[in-house]
Amino acid sequence: MCQTNRPYVVMQMWASVDGRIALAPGLTMFVKHPAEKCIPDGGELAAKVESAIRDTWHPRGRIMVGSGTANAPLRELPAYCGDERVLHEDYLPPEVVDVTSTWAILVDGQGRCRGGYKGTEIPDSHMVHLVSHRAPADYLAFLRERRIPYLISGDQHVDLPEAMRGLREKLGIECVRLMGGGTLNGAMLQAGLVDEIHLIVWPLLIGGDRTPTLVDCTGMVGGQAPVTLRLIHLEAQADGQIWMHYKVAR
Repeated sequence: MCQTNRPYVVMQMWASVDGRIALAPGLTMFVKHPAEKCIPDGGELAAKVESAIRDTWHPRGRIMVGSGTANAPLRELPAYCGDERVLHEDYLPPEVVDVTSTWAILVDGQGRCRGGYKGTEIPDSHMVHLVSHRAPADYLAFLRERRIPYLISGDQHVDLPEAMRGLREKLGIECVRLMGGGTLNGAMLQAGLVDEIHLIVWPLLIGGDRTPTLVDCTGMVGGQAPVTLRLIHLEAQADGQIWMHYKVAR
């Protein structure tokens, strides 16, 4: 690992030729679209890519997504009546942390995902939330009541560099597989937190000026240069899909 104070981050994504990662605006991982039958069956290729990542890096951060990708209806929680200051500290219950070998990581700075999902259907795995100090007290109290660990950083939004350092230092996560939406992908890239990218390109053109793309962010500001990639591997499939593996140049 070339990084010593944070996990090595491998982005694994699918996109159309024009960079769309969904078929229409507003779709989440739980919403189906009639045109999904047009997307090639990438099961075998996806398994090959996942195997390549697993065999090389053995990621304990088995998946990292943002709240927009996993978004569910915002449900009301019981009001919290205690001292809120205790909530604004990392919550890492030993009975969960000490027995967990892989983590599903959710970036949810403002406390939008309140379903209580723990990810424990996968043996020795558990969910951890990355939250900000803006997250409502009722949401933080709910995570504690459900014994769902969280790391807290940033005032209005999750401080991604600090949160990633926390994953390494407090949970021992040395590698993360990033499968975020475009907003999280863009934020991670702009913060210099992505090390390599595995991209499967569908032979499709989707279009739409509001359709989510591989990287949705504010763009290069303050004289920032584009993120430069170095091609490691390129593989074309008979069905028109292309697997591209890049290293992010520093």
